[in-house]
Amino acid sequence: MAVPRSPVRWALVLLVVGLVAVAAAVALWWPRTSAQVQKAPATVVAPASCGDAEAYDRVELTIGDRTHTAKLDGCGHQQDEVVEVVVPADTEGEFTVQAAASTPEGMPFDVRLTTLLLCLSGLAGGLYAYLLTRRSQATAAAGAA
Repeated sequence: MAVPRSPVRWALVLLVVGLVAVAAAVALWWPRTSAQVQKAPATVVAPASCGDAEAYDRVELTIGDRTHTAKLDGCGHQQDEVVEVVVPADTEGEFTVQAAASTPEGMPFDVRLTTLLLCLSGLAGGLYAYLLTRRSQATAAAGAA
């Protein structure tokens, strides 16, 4: 026969479940990136063949009121093609830009949700196993008496 649980114990269990739910919601909707990246349109001025060892297209982009020429970390674009790029923080001298489509912006929502649900199901499974072992120990103790 199971021992009835006190209302205080149930309140603590519900408090823990509520805190886990709030923590899960915060972890799921936390901002995806810690720093904002600056994106800008760039025009390809000198395309490079992808077969070369130094296969970097040259692009021209405007940052603020200045026009810069930079290396694009990529190849195979057409002359005068407009590509959206991620601009580094330091734009003095020679710098390299990346295509904005190829830079990750954080873990996608579905991956974050899958990871969160996997962790919560592991927690629930561990709690269930703990409750089953406690129940079997209580049953064994009652049978021995």
